[in-house]
Amino acid sequence: MSSPIILFESTAQELEKQELEGANGLPLADLHCQLLSIYLCNFDVCNAKFLWKRISDEEKTSVPLLGQIWEVGQKLWLKEHNAVFRLLRNTKWPPSIDAYMTCLEENYRQKSLQLIGKAYLSITSATFTDLVGYIDHPEEAEQLLMKLQREQGWTCDSTSQLIIPKRPSAQNVPLMRNEEQLQSLTQFVSFLEN
Repeated sequence: MSSPIILFESTAQELEKQELEGANGLPLADLHCQLLSIYLCNFDVCNAKFLWKRISDEEKTSVPLLGQIWEVGQKLWLKEHNAVFRLLRNTKWPPSIDAYMTCLEENYRQKSLQLIGKAYLSITSATFTDLVGYIDHPEEAEQLLMKLQREQGWTCDSTSQLIIPKRPSAQNVPLMRNEEQLQSLTQFVSFLEN
Protein backbone atom coordinates (compact mmCIF):
# COMPACT_ATOMS: atom_id res chain seq x y z
CA MET A 1 0.00 0.00 0.00
CA SER A 2 2.96 2.34 0.43
CA SER A 3 3.75 2.40 -3.29
CA PRO A 4 0.56 4.29 -4.30
CA ILE A 5 1.29 6.86 -1.61
CA ILE A 6 4.82 7.35 -2.94
CA LEU A 7 3.38 7.74 -6.42
CA PHE A 8 0.82 10.20 -5.13
CA GLU A 9 3.54 12.16 -3.30
CA SER A 10 5.50 12.68 -6.52
CA THR A 11 2.26 13.58 -8.33
CA ALA A 12 1.46 16.08 -5.56
CA GLN A 13 4.88 17.67 -5.88
CA GLU A 14 4.44 17.98 -9.64
CA LEU A 15 0.96 19.50 -9.22
CA GLU A 16 2.26 21.96 -6.61
CA LYS A 17 5.01 23.00 -9.01
CA GLN A 18 2.46 23.46 -11.82
CA GLU A 19 0.26 25.53 -9.54
CA LEU A 20 3.16 27.84 -8.66
CA GLU A 21 4.41 28.18 -12.22
CA GLY A 22 1.00 28.35 -13.80
CA ALA A 23 -0.71 25.18 -14.99
CA ASN A 24 0.73 23.96 -18.28
CA GLY A 25 -2.02 22.21 -20.19
CA LEU A 26 -3.99 21.04 -17.12
CA PRO A 27 -6.90 23.33 -16.24
CA LEU A 28 -6.41 24.92 -12.83
CA ALA A 29 -9.67 23.43 -11.50
CA ASP A 30 -8.56 19.89 -12.44
CA LEU A 31 -5.18 20.54 -10.84
CA HIS A 32 -6.85 21.71 -7.63
CA CYS A 33 -9.23 18.72 -7.58
CA GLN A 34 -6.35 16.26 -7.93
CA LEU A 35 -4.11 18.04 -5.42
CA LEU A 36 -6.89 18.34 -2.85
CA SER A 37 -7.67 14.63 -3.27
CA ILE A 38 -4.02 13.63 -2.84
CA TYR A 39 -3.69 15.72 0.32
CA LEU A 40 -6.73 13.98 1.78
CA CYS A 41 -5.47 10.57 0.69
CA ASN A 42 -2.27 11.22 2.66
CA PHE A 43 -4.25 12.61 5.64
CA ASP A 44 -2.56 15.97 5.11
CA VAL A 45 -5.66 17.88 6.12
CA CYS A 46 -3.69 21.03 6.97
CA ASN A 47 -2.32 21.39 3.43
CA ALA A 48 -5.77 20.55 2.07
CA LYS A 49 -7.22 23.35 4.17
CA PHE A 50 -4.58 25.81 2.95
CA LEU A 51 -5.25 24.79 -0.65
CA TRP A 52 -8.98 25.27 -0.13
CA LYS A 53 -8.32 28.81 1.12
CA ARG A 54 -6.12 29.55 -1.93
CA ILE A 55 -8.82 28.52 -4.40
CA SER A 56 -10.86 31.46 -5.63
CA ASP A 57 -14.55 31.69 -4.77
CA GLU A 58 -15.33 31.81 -8.48
CA GLU A 59 -13.57 28.49 -9.04
CA LYS A 60 -15.30 26.93 -6.02
CA THR A 61 -18.73 27.83 -7.35
CA SER A 62 -18.03 26.93 -10.98
CA VAL A 63 -16.55 23.50 -10.12
CA PRO A 64 -18.88 21.67 -7.70
CA LEU A 65 -16.45 18.73 -7.53
CA LEU A 66 -14.10 20.88 -5.45
CA GLY A 67 -16.85 21.32 -2.86
CA GLN A 68 -17.55 17.58 -2.80
CA ILE A 69 -13.88 16.80 -2.21
CA TRP A 70 -13.61 19.48 0.46
CA GLU A 71 -16.71 18.12 2.20
CA VAL A 72 -14.76 14.88 2.74
CA GLY A 73 -11.86 16.98 4.06
CA GLN A 74 -14.13 18.75 6.53
CA LYS A 75 -15.45 15.43 7.83
CA LEU A 76 -11.87 14.16 8.19
CA TRP A 77 -10.99 17.31 10.13
CA LEU A 78 -13.97 16.83 12.43
CA LYS A 79 -13.26 13.07 12.75
CA GLU A 80 -16.79 12.17 11.64
CA HIS A 81 -15.91 8.62 10.56
CA ASN A 82 -19.28 7.53 9.23
CA ALA A 83 -19.72 10.73 7.24
CA VAL A 84 -16.27 10.27 5.65
CA PHE A 85 -17.04 6.70 4.61
CA ARG A 86 -20.55 7.60 3.43
CA LEU A 87 -19.27 10.46 1.25
CA LEU A 88 -16.47 8.35 -0.20
CA ARG A 89 -18.81 5.47 -1.07
CA ASN A 90 -21.88 7.37 -2.24
CA THR A 91 -20.22 9.99 -4.43
CA LYS A 92 -19.55 9.16 -8.07
CA TRP A 93 -15.97 10.36 -8.42
CA PRO A 94 -14.64 11.19 -11.89
CA PRO A 95 -11.81 8.99 -13.22
CA SER A 96 -9.23 11.74 -12.64
CA ILE A 97 -9.59 11.46 -8.85
CA ASP A 98 -11.29 8.10 -8.31
CA ALA A 99 -7.99 6.34 -7.54
CA TYR A 100 -7.17 8.90 -4.85
CA MET A 101 -10.57 8.64 -3.20
CA THR A 102 -10.52 4.84 -3.31
CA CYS A 103 -7.05 4.91 -1.73
CA LEU A 104 -8.33 7.34 0.92
CA GLU A 105 -11.16 4.97 1.82
CA GLU A 106 -8.78 1.99 2.12
CA ASN A 107 -6.20 3.96 4.12
CA TYR A 108 -8.86 5.39 6.42
CA ARG A 109 -10.25 1.92 7.09
CA GLN A 110 -6.73 0.60 7.83
CA LYS A 111 -6.12 3.52 10.18
CA SER A 112 -9.41 2.72 11.96
CA LEU A 113 -8.40 -0.93 12.31
CA GLN A 114 -5.05 0.06 13.83
CA LEU A 115 -6.82 2.30 16.34
CA ILE A 116 -9.31 -0.44 17.20
CA GLY A 117 -6.41 -2.84 17.81
CA LYS A 118 -4.74 -0.38 20.16
CA ALA A 119 -7.80 0.98 21.96
CA TYR A 120 -10.07 -2.02 22.51
CA LEU A 121 -9.63 -5.25 24.41
CA SER A 122 -13.02 -6.28 23.03
CA ILE A 123 -15.56 -4.54 20.85
CA THR A 124 -19.15 -5.26 19.88
CA SER A 125 -19.82 -6.14 16.27
CA ALA A 126 -22.07 -3.07 15.94
CA THR A 127 -19.31 -0.73 17.12
CA PHE A 128 -16.79 -2.50 14.89
CA THR A 129 -19.09 -2.16 11.87
CA ASP A 130 -19.58 1.51 12.67
CA LEU A 131 -15.86 2.31 13.09
CA VAL A 132 -14.75 0.61 9.87
CA GLY A 133 -17.38 2.42 7.82
CA TYR A 134 -19.63 -0.50 6.98
CA ILE A 135 -22.68 0.63 8.95
CA ASP A 136 -24.82 0.30 5.82
CA HIS A 137 -22.98 -2.81 4.60
CA PRO A 138 -22.80 -5.36 7.46
CA GLU A 139 -21.94 -8.19 5.05
CA GLU A 140 -18.72 -6.37 4.09
CA ALA A 141 -17.91 -5.87 7.78
CA GLU A 142 -18.36 -9.63 8.25
CA GLN A 143 -15.96 -10.33 5.37
CA LEU A 144 -13.41 -7.91 6.82
CA LEU A 145 -13.71 -9.58 10.23
CA MET A 146 -13.13 -13.03 8.71
CA LYS A 147 -10.06 -11.68 6.94
CA LEU A 148 -8.75 -10.20 10.21
CA GLN A 149 -9.33 -13.53 11.98
CA ARG A 150 -7.49 -15.40 9.25
CA GLU A 151 -4.58 -13.02 8.72
CA GLN A 152 -4.06 -11.16 11.99
CA GLY A 153 -5.38 -13.47 14.68
CA TRP A 154 -8.45 -11.53 15.76
CA THR A 155 -11.08 -13.68 17.47
CA CYS A 156 -14.82 -13.51 17.85
CA ASP A 157 -16.61 -14.79 20.93
CA SER A 158 -19.94 -16.08 19.64
CA THR A 159 -21.57 -16.33 23.09
CA SER A 160 -21.00 -12.69 24.07
CA GLN A 161 -20.97 -11.39 20.47
CA LEU A 162 -17.69 -9.61 21.13
CA ILE A 163 -14.77 -9.19 18.76
CA ILE A 164 -11.37 -9.47 20.38
CA PRO A 165 -8.71 -7.64 18.35
CA LYS A 166 -5.17 -8.91 18.43
CA ARG A 167 -3.14 -6.27 20.17
CA PRO A 168 -0.22 -4.97 18.13
CA SER A 169 3.12 -6.02 19.53
CA ALA A 170 5.01 -3.29 21.31
CA GLN A 171 8.00 -2.17 19.36
CA ASN A 172 11.25 -2.34 21.24
CA VAL A 173 12.66 1.13 21.69
CA PRO A 174 16.31 1.04 22.62
CA LEU A 175 16.85 2.63 25.99
CA MET A 176 19.68 5.06 26.54
CA ARG A 177 22.06 4.55 29.38
CA ASN A 178 21.89 7.20 32.08
CA GLU A 179 25.28 8.62 31.12
CA GLU A 180 24.23 8.93 27.46
CA GLN A 181 21.00 10.62 28.49
CA LEU A 182 22.83 13.07 30.73
CA GLN A 183 25.37 13.81 27.97
CA SER A 184 22.61 14.41 25.45
CA LEU A 185 20.71 16.68 27.83
CA THR A 186 23.89 18.62 28.67
CA GLN A 187 24.61 19.20 24.97
CA PHE A 188 21.05 20.36 24.37
CA VAL A 189 21.07 22.83 27.29
CA SER A 190 24.49 24.10 26.21
CA PHE A 191 23.15 24.64 22.69
CA LEU A 192 20.18 26.60 24.03
CA GLU A 193 22.36 28.81 26.21
CA ASN A 194 24.66 29.79 23.33
